[in-house]
This record gives sequence, C-alpha cells and structure tokens, in this order.
Amino acid sequence: MMKGHLAIARELYQQGAQTASQPHFGHPLHEHYEPLETAFETRGVAPFEDTLQALVDEAREGGEWGEHADAYQAAVAAIDTAMQDVDGELRDDVAFQSRVQLALLRQAVHEYEEAVDDGQFVNVPEYQDGRGFMLTAKALLEQQAELYQASDEAAYEELMAAYDQAMAAWPSAEAPQTPVMSYGELSSSTFKLESLLGRY
Repeated sequence: MMKGHLAIARELYQQGAQTASQPHFGHPLHEHYEPLETAFETRGVAPFEDTLQALVDEAREGGEWGEHADAYQAAVAAIDTAMQDVDGELRDDVAFQSRVQLALLRQAVHEYEEAVDDGQFVNVPEYQDGRGFMLTAKALLEQQAELYQASDEAAYEELMAAYDQAMAAWPSAEAPQTPVMSYGELSSSTFKLESLLGRY
C-alpha cells in the first residue's frame, strides 16, 4: 500500500501536478506506518519513519523531480527492506504473492467506489490511490514473472491481459473529465483478475 501511494505521488509530481501529489507523499507515513509502528518494533524492523518524512519534506519544496529522486528511492528502498522481513519461503510462494496482489486489487476497487458517484468523480484523490495500488499490484506480478510462468505460463499471460483490461478504469494519474467505467463495470472487469489470482 505504501508503495502504491508513492507511485501515484511520483507520477503526479512528474506530470506537473505537484499540489495534487503532496497528500499522496504523506499517506505512507500517516495511513500505514503509524498504525504498523508497534508491529515493526516487535519484529525488529529498523525504523524508517524519518526516511518517509524526509521525502514528504523535500517534495513540499517543489522544483524539478530530479532534485527529489534520491529521497524517493530511499523511501522505496526502506519499504522494500521492511518487506523483506517476510519469511523467504513466503516471498517465493506464488499463492502468497497472489494474495498480496488481491489485497491491493480489492483496495483499488474500493477506492474507485469511493471516487465515483452517479457518473462523475466526487473524490479524485481516491481515484488516484486506486491507480497507485493497481500499478503496484501489476508491478509485483511482473517482478515475480518467473515464479508465475513456472507455475503456468498461459495463466501468467492471462493475468497480464486482465490487469491491462482493469487498468482502463485508470487511464491517467489525473482523473479524466468523466469516469471511463462505473463502479459496477469495474467490478465486472476485475472479476476475471480476481478469479485468476484466486487459483493459486
């Protein structure tokens, strides 16, 4: 989830929507890190609150994205390090990886539901969160391509196609003038993706 927020924050910033990007830079810290802080301490995960806050502070300064790229990479690396606390067997388990993607997918669909009402956007940041979660879920699948292909190469190709189909609801970081899909249409579109991931 943290990486999803950062993905959309970076995309918005790079496209010149710096004001819109600001809340998303802060979401990993305020929506996820703080509730998980006790769990991190219990599991011995090195604190990375300061790294996340440094990115928030830098992004607020504005300027070219290149000035903040190092802070962004440091934040992503800190999240990745925390994720490595998961047992190695699980990281290489296609069923576990599929459950992670399913969690991101379902959250993305929920965000879209909150964003769209009666054929119009009523909460654009939720739309953006959903795009970030979908981009992250698809990136996880691509990172684990060998794991999935070893299990069933045809199913991997189906998954990629299903992601592309669902992503049509989020054509860009900034919301289109009107929603491409209703919530119901998106739910139908993601049904195949959920079914495919649920096979593992």
